[in-house]
Amino acid sequence: MNSNNLSEEPIVVCVASLGCAKNLVDTEVMCGTMAANGIYLTADPDEADVYLINTCGFIQSARDEAEATIKEAISWKKRGLKAGLPRKIVVGGCLAQRNPTEYMEKFPLVDTWLGIDAAPHIEQVIHEVMEREDDGPRLNIPTDTPVWLYDDQTPRLQTTPESYAYVKIAEGCNHRCAFCAIPGIRGNLRSRDPESVLTECKQLLANGVKELDLIAQDTTAFGVERQPRTSLAALIREIEKLSGDFWVRVLYTHPVHLTQEFLELLGTSKHLVPYLDVPLQHINSGILKTMRRGMDGEATRKLLFGIRERFPKMTIRTTVMTGFPGETDEAFQQLLAFIEEFQFDRLGAFAFSPEPGTPAYGIQEGRVPPKVAAARRDQILALQKKISLKRNQMLVGSILPVLVEEKADKRHWIGRSQGDAPDVDQSVILDLPPKFSVKANTFVDVKITRASDYDLGGTPVVEL
Repeated sequence: MNSNNLSEEPIVVCVASLGCAKNLVDTEVMCGTMAANGIYLTADPDEADVYLINTCGFIQSARDEAEATIKEAISWKKRGLKAGLPRKIVVGGCLAQRNPTEYMEKFPLVDTWLGIDAAPHIEQVIHEVMEREDDGPRLNIPTDTPVWLYDDQTPRLQTTPESYAYVKIAEGCNHRCAFCAIPGIRGNLRSRDPESVLTECKQLLANGVKELDLIAQDTTAFGVERQPRTSLAALIREIEKLSGDFWVRVLYTHPVHLTQEFLELLGTSKHLVPYLDVPLQHINSGILKTMRRGMDGEATRKLLFGIRERFPKMTIRTTVMTGFPGETDEAFQQLLAFIEEFQFDRLGAFAFSPEPGTPAYGIQEGRVPPKVAAARRDQILALQKKISLKRNQMLVGSILPVLVEEKADKRHWIGRSQGDAPDVDQSVILDLPPKFSVKANTFVDVKITRASDYDLGGTPVVEL
């Protein structure tokens, strides 16, 4: 389907989306825009004229993944050139926005480096790159600080399974955590119009989606900069009024903005699942201060234990960082002890990555060797594995609502409970009784009969 004559055959694009769910939404918008303008999409690079990569550039491991994918695309392009095919490479996303000139020099066979604000114009970019006869790299970075924000009128092609969809309610971030490069890449907080979010939710539900996952760099800051000012709680109350049987999940909540109004909704709502995703990063007050997290260890403990006492059945997920400058062995042991004491249901850990352009990048005093930071991360994950097994075993005998998502084999299906976010959390394996059938994208009550470190198993409750 490759073509030298754009007027005769459509352009075919293969898309690779890297990084987080927030980046995936941008990819879906670009895919929707291309599809709406007659550009074909394929999962097979050998069928494509253009290889489009939407990158993440948040930390070193993400940049390594992006570079590896770019190298794959360059090999694809070279194979095509040998066969006389005018293949093109377009790279967008955080990596392109953050260091375009550096990577343009490093990968001269990439045809266009696409800034975040160029994403809604992807159709023009694709046509432009295919019409060019030279192979020199180009920059398409409309703004140093992005201002773009999609809405319900923006074309979007859902690439997640039918059961769930991400709804990005805001872009950018007003926090200036010492380790984080996101504000410099994505810009300041820009909250969407609540009516636009509500309209998109209605559209997704009408298309059969059963779980709406609200995301942003900081979802709990939603609406604080708008005039008139609004809030995440106000948005959720409106979503709660929508008809149908569905779940709402909120991801990426900053502890500083966790209001009592939001927590009350989290524990009592019809659609909002009792699931709190609150990245804490650390518990040592000195580390938290240097990180610029806006909350010390004592306040963090008070918040978390207060939530656990008030809502004992709520699933609580966090993310922590090891090896931040100044993390002594004593500070690390404090973090380890807190995790042991609190018993998080879900936990992710990563080692500190010194990011150019962030305040933490220049901190030399108290630097932790990367191998030590990685070893501490692994120690935390080993502890969490034991905690996860213990907390899963506590669920044996209980009945949980499960969103059925895919068939494993003839007698087993895979789903998620309210305590499990897509991609990052565990699954529930359904053992089907004889003559019992289920369908994907439906809710089923499941009696939990077994537990492992990161999965649950059970039998659907059969109505007599």
